[in-house]
Amino acid sequence: MARNTILVVGNTTTPADLEDLTAFAFDVADRIQLPAEVATSMAYDVTAYAGVVLYDTWLDSVPSAVLGTEALEADMFAIGADELYAYEPTKTCGHCGEVDDEAAPVLRGNTWTVSVCPSCVAEAARVALPGAPLVAAA
Repeated sequence: MARNTILVVGNTTTPADLEDLTAFAFDVADRIQLPAEVATSMAYDVTAYAGVVLYDTWLDSVPSAVLGTEALEADMFAIGADELYAYEPTKTCGHCGEVDDEAAPVLRGNTWTVSVCPSCVAEAARVALPGAPLVAAA
């Protein structure tokens, strides 16, 4: 799954830092319209991802410096939060393709899905097997 996923990197030193990074990853998934996985350590191969988005600056955390630099050296998509906010939030469901003002990413583990509309979430819950993900990540 990682190949079509954006890796979201930032400070995870405290539970509050991790919570902030996870909240920021929602914006990444919503604006870039790819699943966004929160990097909880530096043990990630950035080349296995579609790109990297940094929550803080390149020098604000060790993971940002290391993983951000690795992405740049691999000539990958790598942007900071300022560049991310140049993208508009999406209102299109990544599952059915319909425009819906309530479409939003769904958190599954430490990864936000693409935006999905409430009717697709409800349908996925209706037909899902116990323990299966409620939505399919694009």
